[in-house]
Formats: sequence, C-alpha cells, structure tokens
Amino acid sequence: MTMRLSTAQMQYDALSMMRARQGEISKYQQQIASGVKLTRGADDPTGIADVQHLDHALASLGQFDRNSTLLGDRLRQQEGALADAGDLLQRARELAVQAGNGALSDSDRHAIVVELRGLRESMLQIANRDDGRGRQLFAGTQDGVKPFTSGAGNVSYLGNDGQNLVDVAPDTALADTDAGSRVFMNIPTGDGISRARAAAGNSGSGVLDSAQVTSSTLWNGATLQLRFPSAGNYEVVDGSGNPLSPPVAGSFTPGQPISAQGVQFVVSGNPAAGDSFIVERSPSQDIFATLKTLADALDQPGNSAAEVARRANALRAGQEDLTGAQQHLLDIRAETGIRMRNLDSADAMRSASNVAMTQMLSGLRDTDLADAISKLQYNMTALDATQRMMARLQSSSLFDKL
Repeated sequence: MTMRLSTAQMQYDALSMMRARQGEISKYQQQIASGVKLTRGADDPTGIADVQHLDHALASLGQFDRNSTLLGDRLRQQEGALADAGDLLQRARELAVQAGNGALSDSDRHAIVVELRGLRESMLQIANRDDGRGRQLFAGTQDGVKPFTSGAGNVSYLGNDGQNLVDVAPDTALADTDAGSRVFMNIPTGDGISRARAAAGNSGSGVLDSAQVTSSTLWNGATLQLRFPSAGNYEVVDGSGNPLSPPVAGSFTPGQPISAQGVQFVVSGNPAAGDSFIVERSPSQDIFATLKTLADALDQPGNSAAEVARRANALRAGQEDLTGAQQHLLDIRAETGIRMRNLDSADAMRSASNVAMTQMLSGLRDTDLADAISKLQYNMTALDATQRMMARLQSSSLFDKL
C-alpha cells in the first residue's frame, strides 16, 4: 500500500486542527460567559431532553405555587370571616341573655332589638365578602354574582352549592372556600338533633323550660306534641294529633317532667286550655332568620303573663339556635384549619421537589466553571501549538528534504 504525502495535505490537516480548536475555544468561552453548557441538541441529545422535561416540571411547580398562594389567601379570609361571624353570634347571645331580665321596659328591649338587627346586617356584609381579587368568598363556584341579597325580610342565596378544587401539588387538590349555602343557610336548629318550640298561639303563662331526647332508641324522630285540653290537664299526641299508644296523659304540675317515647318535657307556669309545645326532628334554618326571629319576638310590647311567657319561650329557642349556629361555624372553621394545614404540607412537599429538580437541572445544564476553564486553557494551548506548527509548515516544503 502506498501512502502519498504532500505539503498541501499537511497544511490542510493543520488548518483543520486549528478550526477544531477554535470551535472548542468558542464553545467553552460561551459556556463560561452564559453559565449554560447545553445550548444545542447536538451537544447532548439525551441531556437536552432531560433538561426540557425538568423545565416543564419546574414550570408546573411554579403554577402550583401560584395556585397555593391564591388558595391560602382565600382560606385565611374565610377563617377571618367565620371568626367575625362567630363574634357577632356571641354578641347576639349576650343580648338574648340581657333581654331575659324581667326588669327591662319595652323601650329597653327595643334598644336590644335595634342592635340585633344591626348584627344581622353586619352578618350579611360578612357573607358577601370578596377576596380582594373580585371573587366572592361564599358564592360556591359561581363567579360574578353577589351571593346574598335581602328583601321582604328574608335573605336569599344566589350562589350555588359547589366548591372548587385547586391543584396545589402533583396529584394533590384541596377544596376552596365553602359555599355560602352551607355556611350561612343550612344550619341545624335546636340541639342539632331535635328542636322544641312553644306554639305561636299559646295564651297561657306556660314556659317550656326544656324538651330533650332522653332515649334515641325510643324516639324515632317523629314529632311529638304536648298539649293542654284544659288548664290543668295534659296529653302527649303525635304530629297529627292522634293519642299515643299507650296513652300519655294526666294532671299537670308545673316543673314536673313529662316523658313520652324517649322525649322529656319540662314546662313551668300555667298553660291555658289549647296551649301546646312540640318536639320535632331538627330542621335547618338560615342564620339571618334566626337573628330576625329573635329580634321580632323581643320587639313585641306588653308585660302580661302570656306576653312574658311568649318572650321567654322565644328567648329560649333563640339562644338554643344561636348556640347551634356558633357550633356550626366552629366546625367549619376547624375544617378550614385542616385544609390550611394540608396546604402547608403541600407547600413543603412542593418546595422540596423544587430544590431537588433545580439541583438536577443545574447538574445537567449549568456550566462547571472549573472544568470549562481547564478545557478552555487546554484548547488555547493546543491552538497555539497548532498555529506554530502551521507557521513552520508554511515556511517549508518537502522539496527542502530532497
């Protein structure tokens, strides 16, 4: 085999080496200047794919972070609104206790009524709070609507019962603020299981001191009515007015417990013929109606025995409903706190993932300055040697060796 060697070939090879070294020098200078070692897919196809995957993952974490910030703000605002609503209910309870003072005049009670109605308006403002970004806290998933409106003495809910789920981490979604229907409208009355009331048309001085379920086994949730066919006699009938079997009836003694089918009534005072008291399964009632009913009952003037008894019965029922509403709001506050704690856990998990992926991305994409500088210096030395060799080649010829 014959190998041909020429001056032109040697010069071409030297020139190719110079170009290669210059390319390497340019690459490492760019890496050092930009801090990025992967700029082209040809540099490292697998590395570029991994970098793009990590970039997308970090972008997703960034969106999760923004979602989490928004959700955290809204949950904190809900917690604050629930705390304010609870304070209003506590003040209403204090006013109800104050209104039970028999020494108060009609004008004194009217002053309490004015404050109760003011508390109701303040509660309506709390229910219509927004998050500062133009979205209501308690409208459910309904945007662009004021959730609560007052008219004809009643408050209506215009939102819906939905609840948004917000993605705050991979495979993790947390519930947004609660729908206003749940927070302010569907509140169990009484003790949450049963509710006892004096009939609105009672004309005697009978006051329902208590009516409670003493045996959940015997009471099946059916309505029971304690009524007085005559002033000194009582009977317990079902919700349709039919006598129980066996019958429960007898002579009435004020303050003496009367038991029937797992329910116990205690009535003081002197009920008139035709008066009645009922126990039923606890229905739901909105918080605004609770405050309005209490205020309207207290705003009725008069100090006769029957009028005093009506106010006493209304105060007992109102205080019971206010206590139930307070507990209802506390339960929702507790659930809100759990979501906020879960949000903190998601934030910590997301932060750890962000750190890990950022480190991986840095290892794949960022320039190792010490390595790049070393390789730059190596290639600059090699380029210098190649240039000197090229200079010697250009000043000599193979004919000089003949």
